[in-house]
Amino acid sequence: MTTPAGVGRQADKDSIDQDLSDLAVQWRTLAQRARNLGTQVNGQGDGLAYLIAHGYDNVTANPDNPGAQTDAAWAHQAVDYFANLEGVYFGTVAQGGDPDATPPTPGSKFNFDSAFAVLWGGQIGP
Repeated sequence: MTTPAGVGRQADKDSIDQDLSDLAVQWRTLAQRARNLGTQVNGQGDGLAYLIAHGYDNVTANPDNPGAQTDAAWAHQAVDYFANLEGVYFGTVAQGGDPDATPPTPGSKFNFDSAFAVLWGGQIGP
């Protein structure tokens, strides 16, 4: 007598393979979107001015934002945070390391985009 599989999709090789491919493509898409947004906002050299020109307030502190930053400052910081994440994904920003170690250990660059390319399942572009 076999035990019932249970409710929901049960993991097997095919479902795990599909999850790996889906995640690889989704991470690539998110990293590329972050890169595109960073280029759009910061591409002309002054991202804060770009955001202000597109309607973000940079005069009034907003208590709903981290550190009560203006909306423009918080949006600019968020764009830069996403740029850092996409840099880690594409291997242009070091990740890892331990600044608290004695002596501190540096991070390293690793191109996740290239490593995951074999998982894209033929889905070449975002």
